[in-house]
Amino acid sequence: MKEVETGIDITLEVVCGKWKGLILWKLLHEEAVRFNELRRSIDGDISSRILSRELHKLIEDGLIERIDYETMPPKVEYQITPYGQTTASFLEIMKKSEMADIINEEEVEQKV
Repeated sequence: MKEVETGIDITLEVVCGKWKGLILWKLLHEEAVRFNELRRSIDGDISSRILSRELHKLIEDGLIERIDYETMPPKVEYQITPYGQTTASFLEIMKKSEMADIINEEEVEQKV
């Protein structure tokens, strides 16, 4: 029997993870951020490859958008979408609680 996904299931799948919440948190508090600025501002040691993968997932989910200015040299920025702004209260609650640590620990255990 296939379980029906709830809003909670979908939210946790889209927002939770070691890096997604941190990326969204940064973009919620900045107007637009370039790739390397975002990478440097995230606590932890995120590689460019992982950041790129997580950004693509967040774009696919409609939470952030990529702005390509088509200039030379190339300039690309990322910013939160109106849909992505709906995660603000969820992330604020996680920030204030220990839940963020619990979710990160569970993900690490699942990957091991």
